[in-house]
Amino acid sequence: MSKEVMYYSTDKLYKIRKRKRKRLNLKRWFCFLLIPAGILLLISLLMIKNSIQLSGKVINVGYSENGKSDYKVYLKENDYYDSKVLDSGMQYVANIINSINSKFNYEIHADENMDFNYKYKITGELIISDPVDSSKILHTKNYNLLDEKEEFISSNNFVINEDIDIDYDHYNSYVNSYKVDYGLAVDSKLIVTMDIKVNGKYKDNNLDRNQKLQISIPLSEQTINIKKLSDDINESGNLSTPISANVKNKLLFTLGIVILLIALSIIGLAVYLFLQNRKKNIYNITVNKILRDYDRIIVNGNVELNENNIPNKIYPETFQEMVDASQTLNSPILYYEVIKGEKCFFVIIKDDTMYKYRITRAYLEKKESESLYEEDMKKKKHRKKAL
Repeated sequence: MSKEVMYYSTDKLYKIRKRKRKRLNLKRWFCFLLIPAGILLLISLLMIKNSIQLSGKVINVGYSENGKSDYKVYLKENDYYDSKVLDSGMQYVANIINSINSKFNYEIHADENMDFNYKYKITGELIISDPVDSSKILHTKNYNLLDEKEEFISSNNFVINEDIDIDYDHYNSYVNSYKVDYGLAVDSKLIVTMDIKVNGKYKDNNLDRNQKLQISIPLSEQTINIKKLSDDINESGNLSTPISANVKNKLLFTLGIVILLIALSIIGLAVYLFLQNRKKNIYNITVNKILRDYDRIIVNGNVELNENNIPNKIYPETFQEMVDASQTLNSPILYYEVIKGEKCFFVIIKDDTMYKYRITRAYLEKKESESLYEEDMKKKKHRKKAL
């Protein structure tokens, strides 16, 4: 059953139909849209899954890579050191150094056997530079300390261990002769490098690694501090083979995609409606606040009212004036919403006099916009004064 409230204004006749069942709001629409969207989404995913044939599988092969450089210093006969060999990490007297044994270690370990092709070499680079600015190179000379070696192995690991003896006097004498011949004060060093290149294959996967291990040996100084230029290598990773997919039923796949797009569109609409419902509506806020604050004097009338039959009409500028009139006349305020969410009237009828207060969404939004504009202009004026 439904009832009609008719309100005759000067411009038109409004008919408001009231129902006992509440209208479906946006939150309910949100739920009603999501349920069919979820069903369509599930159907589309099942159709797409059944139309695709997967081949292959993901294969993860883990590997770890380790490497480090080190050295020992061998001494000439002398009256001060009991040992002829000194460990790394010390300060050394250059005149009693006989040789420096450079040690390089590199290894790879994998979870499965792989086809490894690796090669490595050890080189030395003698660098003579300006003592003030070491970036200014005066002279360089390269040495091949270990010819390139190349190995092939099918295994889950391999290890490289190489020792190179550096004749310290040989390189030191070369730098001293350079200094004497040209009468220069210089900085000098010998950089010993092991270059490693690795290519590993596991089915359709490749493992490519390029690494360097280096130490730097100062020359032509009274005491020297040998440095490891490269950090120890300690890395790990995985090789994986991706799954390949082929469409075995193009019609089913196409239908699945179409249904998926429909489901996503419905979900998008539901989210849009939900977000719209969450937005602040100044009309609803204003009207609901009035109805809540003055519910003791406001009633939803079920009457027939024709303004043309009322000789005295008063249009208060504020709702507070309506409240004052209601209290003075001891008469309730009748509330009508003539356009849902857009326009409503608050009316007091007493004898031949009518008080009428109108609220419209358009007017409230306009006033809100003007208020924001005025606030913005005030802020700009304050900023100009501050400058």
